[in-house]
Amino acid sequence: MMANLERPVRVVYYSDAPWAGGAERYLYLLAANLSRDLFEPAVLVNRNPGLEEFRRSLVAANVPVREVSLNLPRSAAGVSEFVSHLRRLRPSILHCNLPGPWGAQYSLVAPLAKLAGVRRVVTTEHLPMVPPFAKGRLLKGLGSHWIDRVITVSEDNVRYLTGSYRVPREKIRVVRIGTPRPAMDEHRDVRHELGFARDDFLCIMIGSLEERKGHVGAFEALTALEARVKLLVAGVGKKEEDYRMKVDALGLGGRVRFLGYRTDVGTLLGSCDLLLCPSTLEATPYVILEAMAAGLPVVASRIYGIPEIVLDGGTGILVEPSAGDELVRAIDTLSRDQALRVRMGEAGKRRWEEAFRIERCVAETEAVYREVLKTFSKSRM
Repeated sequence: MMANLERPVRVVYYSDAPWAGGAERYLYLLAANLSRDLFEPAVLVNRNPGLEEFRRSLVAANVPVREVSLNLPRSAAGVSEFVSHLRRLRPSILHCNLPGPWGAQYSLVAPLAKLAGVRRVVTTEHLPMVPPFAKGRLLKGLGSHWIDRVITVSEDNVRYLTGSYRVPREKIRVVRIGTPRPAMDEHRDVRHELGFARDDFLCIMIGSLEERKGHVGAFEALTALEARVKLLVAGVGKKEEDYRMKVDALGLGGRVRFLGYRTDVGTLLGSCDLLLCPSTLEATPYVILEAMAAGLPVVASRIYGIPEIVLDGGTGILVEPSAGDELVRAIDTLSRDQALRVRMGEAGKRRWEEAFRIERCVAETEAVYREVLKTFSKSRM
């Protein structure tokens, strides 16, 4: 309950991401789905053309967005603008989104928020396993002193927060990410649109085209599999040209299709047989949850928070990162066993329903907000 507290409570989210990835998806889903009778969201983002679509999606969800230009610690030029925005918005909570240790200006926006009169600061740490350089660690430690609660997206992340960053365990709250049910257009025939046969086995990878996502390993695995196994690659990124050249060099031009940026992810998943996520660095990828919600089995790397989502042998198959032989065997097994795919897909859908719906994620995050509001109120009595 929010008894004796201001209603609605204003929460301002901050992101300085250069582009929209999984961490920004988290921020959007959270801000767009807050209980509006209890909380009033607004978002501050650093000015960046890579966030234009992200900004539009927030505005469409009736979440106001303002821009700032922070470049700490290199420059103090944008500090007054940031502080002024907070003083005008007067949030009860500033929630900083941290896709990595550099996020939220190495957490230095936390003391700025306190300077602006914001009494509670909450952060979400997505990838604390990424080690910062020595100066970055020092800056992050300084900024973290003013943070009241640290939300993180997996139990595995806790050991990095307490070990590498010395975050007190009592400040950390694990709130697993959640997704809405993916929208699917059942009237579209994606296989026909893309020119694939009915008996082709369609794998799909969804995400930015960067080295840590494991695309090259997937391409190489394809060369050891029968020709009917095909791969769709949805996403954009700086490695796209390199990946296209790699596919051509491997003679896979007819088996790998680059789809670019897509907004019809649910429909794509519903048209495929298997999601591949052979990454070397992930916490809890949204695309795995979306695949589970769509009833699709998953082959993913056994790293960090992924085993907390994918039940090996139950909702999918886990492989060691960069172990090409394991990846080949996993894809081959599922390509040959339809009954197993159906069983894993149904189990994944049940698991998503039970543990990874967006409603649960939002409710647990709101509980953290209520906790810091209550704690601060008691400390002022």
